[in-house]
Amino acid sequence: MRRIALILAVVAAVAAVPASASAALVTAIQKAGATVSPNKAGTKKKPQAVKLTLKSSFDPAEVTRQIDEGNQFAMTGGTILLPKEGTENSKRFPGCEPTTVFRNEKQCPKGSRVGSGKATGVGLNLVEPVTLTLFNRPGGKGVTVLVVSVPSAPVELRDIIVVDLKKLGPADQYGYRLDFSVPTPLLQPVAGVLAAVQSLDLTIPVQYVKKGKKKYPYVATTGCAAGSWTGEFTANYTTTLPVDPTQIDSSQTVKLSVPCRK
Repeated sequence: MRRIALILAVVAAVAAVPASASAALVTAIQKAGATVSPNKAGTKKKPQAVKLTLKSSFDPAEVTRQIDEGNQFAMTGGTILLPKEGTENSKRFPGCEPTTVFRNEKQCPKGSRVGSGKATGVGLNLVEPVTLTLFNRPGGKGVTVLVVSVPSAPVELRDIIVVDLKKLGPADQYGYRLDFSVPTPLLQPVAGVLAAVQSLDLTIPVQYVKKGKKKYPYVATTGCAAGSWTGEFTANYTTTLPVDPTQIDSSQTVKLSVPCRK
């Protein structure tokens, strides 16, 4: 009953606000960062397994101000670029199909769960905390992020974000590219409400898979030539209602830099 009452309150508030007639820019400033532990790099012959944490956030006051001005927004998708001085062995790890993750993650093979985290979506009169669980996709295609609302959240959510992994070529500035798109139920959890990802915290811990007598790390570093590992996070946004996941009104790119040592 409490959840129903909250949803009705949100819908009532939306009814008093007209839908966006045209696209608008996201004025809140996207922030992003990463940590790698340990920061002492491995080598190509002896990669160093690491824990990787990715974070993104907006200043809550900036999000509130933009929404109060009648300019709601949501992240439709994005791209993460990772450094050349790294390697991954996702092809060697057990994988779980996105459809299985969505239907029942407990049916995924042991060892296919590779990370976890949390996020908070903010919309018009709506604060939606969710948990994030990462599952390795078969064949090294990337990961699937299972998004589930916490028990106290005003709206019950369960959906997946499929992330595609691509190894870049020798001439590219970065080594790996991750691309993702956010499904409509996460962009618009309630009719007329766009949910901005105010904060996100995602961790892939140190982990190995054993093949014969050899152990392979899921993520590892292979060098530190310039004193830091660099990357980029680009997020695409929509401010348009009714929501259209293909509608990108603006984008922001954040440069990432993580100190490292040999």
